Amino acid sequence: MKYFRIVVILMLAVSLNSCQDDDTTFGDVIAPSNLELSFDIQGQSMTEPNGDGTGIVVFNATSENAINYTYDFGDGRTGSTFDGTIEHRFVELGVISYPVTVTATGTGGAATTKTVIIDVLSTFDDAEAKDFLTGGSSKTWYWSVAENAHWGVGPTNLIPGQSPEAYYTPAFFPVPAFGRYCNELTECFYEDEMVFTKDGNDVIYELRNFGGTYFHNTYLTQFGGPSALNTTNADECLPFTAPAPGPVTFTPTLDTDVPETESRKTTMLLANDSFISWYVGSSEYEIMEITANRMVLRTIQGNDPALAWYHVLTTDSPVNPNPNCN
Repeated sequence: MKYFRIVVILMLAVSLNSCQDDDTTFGDVIAPSNLELSFDIQGQSMTEPNGDGTGIVVFNATSENAINYTYDFGDGRTGSTFDGTIEHRFVELGVISYPVTVTATGTGGAATTKTVIIDVLSTFDDAEAKDFLTGGSSKTWYWSVAENAHWGVGPTNLIPGQSPEAYYTPAFFPVPAFGRYCNELTECFYEDEMVFTKDGNDVIYELRNFGGTYFHNTYLTQFGGPSALNTTNADECLPFTAPAPGPVTFTPTLDTDVPETESRKTTMLLANDSFISWYVGSSEYEIMEITANRMVLRTIQGNDPALAWYHVLTTDSPVNPNPNCN
């Protein structure tokens, strides 16, 4: 027994000594120094000092002893980079002043910051899309449940041997008409209302989910699931408070290879991490098509950029197509 106690004491001593050795080899805590921040506004000239209206700005930060740079662009969005260079698009209409702050982080989390004020011109607007979304005041949208492929998923990259259409259609899994009715795990899905309201030149989006949201199965554990009913880890409706209503930011769609003939090339960024009914970790939706009573949206799954999800919405309120559902 005494031998056993001696061995335990020696093991603890070795463990403590090892931890101390780790601490001493971490290195000095060094804050970055000589932090400088420069920027290049796209299209800036003597006659266009605030840029060409695209709102695109390339920032470049340099310093000594920095291992990472984090940006706060002053418009509610942030970004990070290891080399200090990053591109950002400002989208508020007109010439707007933004306080842009870069934080250079060194060893041990020591940080140095620098802020510059920039004036940037943004001229992109899609007035027609705003009118379609809101009807000039307020409009409620629903899942177009009577359509085949009103919801589904496809690839974000062209796959050898597949038709090019697969890139901009739900080629992997198009949900058939009424394909999510009469299912205990999806009972909240088609109840959702997506409301777009005009506020001056702005559009406010509100998700009405009536206390429950349908989550992709890879996000269930983040939101309290899966439930005991869900024995196969399938997608599921979970209790969830919808994000607060907020303004929609409209930007030109530049980062996809969807042909211009198949997309409006306008993207909506929803505020407050909101989403269009089906949760796949994204608040960014490319408008593929839109009319006064129908639209098709495309969004990239947040934790799997190889998957693009498609939503077809309508202004016609859905009617339960199967009265035999219990």
